[in-house]
Amino acid sequence: MKRSCLLFGLAPVLLYGATDCVAPPAAAGKLKAYLSYHNPRGGVMRFSFASIGGHALFRRYGVPQHFDPAQPLVYTYREGISVTVDSCPFDSWMQCGEERLEERARAQGLSDRAAGQSTEVERSCDLSITIPVWRPSPDSPLKRKLAADLLDEIMPPDSDFRAVYVRDFNVEDPDVMFYYVDAEGRDSFQGCRFDASRQPHCGWHMFGQAPVESLKRSVMARPYKLFPPVALSIQKKPAK
Repeated sequence: MKRSCLLFGLAPVLLYGATDCVAPPAAAGKLKAYLSYHNPRGGVMRFSFASIGGHALFRRYGVPQHFDPAQPLVYTYREGISVTVDSCPFDSWMQCGEERLEERARAQGLSDRAAGQSTEVERSCDLSITIPVWRPSPDSPLKRKLAADLLDEIMPPDSDFRAVYVRDFNVEDPDVMFYYVDAEGRDSFQGCRFDASRQPHCGWHMFGQAPVESLKRSVMARPYKLFPPVALSIQKKPAK
């Protein structure tokens, strides 16, 4: 209760006098990569920014079509946890975003919030984020190394896949889509919440009710072949 009162009490005062500022480079960089992936044409977005306990929270101005206007999108970031977006009540978005971020940190064993540690709003301001046009990363040792890592994560040594592809990717992307064909010729798809800085790189997810043909078209419109790894300089090690 004390924490909630603190956030509610400070937010109006800080936001009233908010001025444009620059977000921490690490947080801004991760947010730009996330937005570029989901808004590949790029552009400029306006945000209200808050820093709480060293964590970065960005409330997006304007609510996308079909979203509740009373529940703006809040993007959160802290080191070790990828950018995530939540819908939060307009009048308590800082508290909501911080609590959701702490929930994810605890779930991943990364919570460093000590008992009694301050959750005071350290900064609050408005800023604009220029979203770069999305492009896949050019071929490089890093991209080939990440591709080999992805193959290791999706394909166990004793598997008998015929082929494995991903939709061509940028090394800063937050998500990667796999398409693979098994020994019987059956198509399968797997989503990967991707983080190049973390091992393993993938947090797995599925695609709900998305049509198989739509997923296949999405990957094969821009395919990056992982297996057989003829295009990779780093080969998958055979099973012993």
